[in-house]
Amino acid sequence: MAAEGLLAEYPELRPFVLPNVRLTGIRIGAGAYGSVEEVAVPGAICAAKKIHDIFLDRSEIPAAEIRRATAQFVRECQLISTLDHQNIVKFLGVAFFPGSRLPALVMERLLTSLHDLLDPETDPPPPPNTPKPFFPLSLKCSILHNVACGLAYLHERTPPVIHRDLSARNVLLNSGMVAKIVDLGVARIVPRMRTAATMTKGPGASVYMPPEASAPAKSNAQKSKYDASIDVFSLGVVAIFTIGEVFPCDPVAATYLDEETGLLVARTELQRRAEYMRHVNEQLRASGQLRGDHPLIRLIQQCLHNGPHKRPSIREVLRLLEEARAGARDSGWEEVQAAQTQPRNQENADLQSSVQELHSRNQAKDRELAEARQQLRQKEEELARQGAELTRAEETIRREHQQLRQKEEQLRSSEALVADFQKTLQQRDSEPTQRTKLTVQCHRKKTAPCEMFRGSATTDGRFAYFTPRDSNSVYQYECSTEKWEELPSCPYQNSRLVIIDRELTAVGGYDGSYTNKLYTLRQRKWVEKYPPMNTARSDTAVVTTSDGEHLIVIGGYVGGVSWTATVELFQVKSRRWYQLTDLPQPLQFPSATICGDLVHVVGLGDDGYSCSLAALPSSDKPIPPQSIPHLISWKPLPPLPLTRSTAATLCGQLVLIGGDRSGSPVNSIHQLVDGQWVEIGSMTSRRYDCLVASPSPDKIIIVGGVGAEDSVEECVVV
Repeated sequence: MAAEGLLAEYPELRPFVLPNVRLTGIRIGAGAYGSVEEVAVPGAICAAKKIHDIFLDRSEIPAAEIRRATAQFVRECQLISTLDHQNIVKFLGVAFFPGSRLPALVMERLLTSLHDLLDPETDPPPPPNTPKPFFPLSLKCSILHNVACGLAYLHERTPPVIHRDLSARNVLLNSGMVAKIVDLGVARIVPRMRTAATMTKGPGASVYMPPEASAPAKSNAQKSKYDASIDVFSLGVVAIFTIGEVFPCDPVAATYLDEETGLLVARTELQRRAEYMRHVNEQLRASGQLRGDHPLIRLIQQCLHNGPHKRPSIREVLRLLEEARAGARDSGWEEVQAAQTQPRNQENADLQSSVQELHSRNQAKDRELAEARQQLRQKEEELARQGAELTRAEETIRREHQQLRQKEEQLRSSEALVADFQKTLQQRDSEPTQRTKLTVQCHRKKTAPCEMFRGSATTDGRFAYFTPRDSNSVYQYECSTEKWEELPSCPYQNSRLVIIDRELTAVGGYDGSYTNKLYTLRQRKWVEKYPPMNTARSDTAVVTTSDGEHLIVIGGYVGGVSWTATVELFQVKSRRWYQLTDLPQPLQFPSATICGDLVHVVGLGDDGYSCSLAALPSSDKPIPPQSIPHLISWKPLPPLPLTRSTAATLCGQLVLIGGDRSGSPVNSIHQLVDGQWVEIGSMTSRRYDCLVASPSPDKIIIVGGVGAEDSVEECVVV
């Protein structure tokens, strides 16, 4: 892009163009993307930062990226042209050199960078064991004080400016050792101080960046949310380098593996830089400049705090630096400041005179044209703004009117649905509850491959599936042949098995932490097919409706001594979860069964509850939030005849298998008939906390339990 073409596209650059700027042939520094050259302007020797033209010729760099970089250069010029502070490198203007299609940023010429002063790169390198130059602590404190003054000037502007790329290489020094901040290419203007804003993630060198500048924002993985405290953190890293004279390479990893717990443990930023902090104290003591920890150590610790709002403000940093002067044994602070003041005043006066002379010509020439363009632009913007406001007002009125109509329709639909649900519940409550007493017989079957109790069981008709408690093993039992087979282990222990859409599925569980996930066994591999529940838990009770369209998860264990009463409903077709009415109270190790459209759940004690599912809508229809409280209503069952029984269904009737009487297992089978518990048969073994599956309406498979261990029985209606 030629100079005239660039100025035509970005006319705001024109006032900054300097005439009669020439290269002296001395290269001050170079990097991968550009270089800093010494230039001569009328009356002064300056420095110019320029980008390599080769980047315009690389085919892999999109044109949009080149335009973005050019626009960033223009914004940098506009920003730094407004800055005037003794600790900010003075901006003079921009220049175009012969043969170059990109502009160069012209600034005052300084002696060296803080990085090169403390860690110079010489060619050839010095002989081994060559002593490094001695820099008194008062000089280091003065340099850090200069940098803090420059940051304070940026942070306290209206609106504030965040540098975002402070490093030892971006701190330059003049012959009087006055420190000045340079390179505001990634600086950002923010509305308010100490208010986090979403900005580019990790804008500067990683070793100087705080943790929040690397953490992705929720809305964009390429963005982070942080505030001006990023500059305070970077100043802390600069202070480590300045005092210790050891360049802080990338710190140790942010986490480490605890050998005792096997867990990843986070390190604080201070812990990651512990070696450099130790070196700071050792360097100061070795040079005889302090006894004990210097106040600068406390400053660094505060600047490197992980929490952005726990770092000091830049004003607090200045105060701590003033205190640090008292900790330096040498009294050279006043001499350093006096040495800085004299060349600084003369230098600023010379530079100011050169700047005014160079810019006066361009300003007089472009003033009338700029004013005319500004007036025309203001009129065009005012007309566009009025048109946009009118369009927005019309769109807002139309949208609000449409939303009102939609809300009216939703309200009418919800009211009708609630009325239907209430009518269905009333009809259900008025139905007679008489039940026919069953008679059952039990027969021993082939024993299970291991002891089982207080686990989970389900069936698809041909096979029954069992998993013991405190185990993730799963066993398949073929009902016709009594053949046992071990299936692939569940991802979690204490999951609950259920058949969803003709596939074996494990709900919840525990493996060091409680999970809300559902895993389905497909081609002998457990995969996540369905979305997770809202509540993570294990040892829950699960049932599916007779049509297979709904899964109901009742209660469960959530850790410590806590059992939950939470009830969740999953619509299989729509893949939506809903939280239904909680149980009246939590049940320990609940077991549940479904008889028609009635759900029954019992626990370890003699408590149990039931509810009707007659009001459930089809699985492909969403449930309005207003209707959820009316879907189910829990009613207590008559007190159970035994504790620690397992609920099951035979011929559509609720039965309880086994139980505990005064600490001893019992072989009774009870049925709920006309609101009373009636014994309808006995098992061959006494047991409680057993596992039960129902492969057909008139038959159940009973496995294990306390007292029966691996015993298997088949119970049939006669």
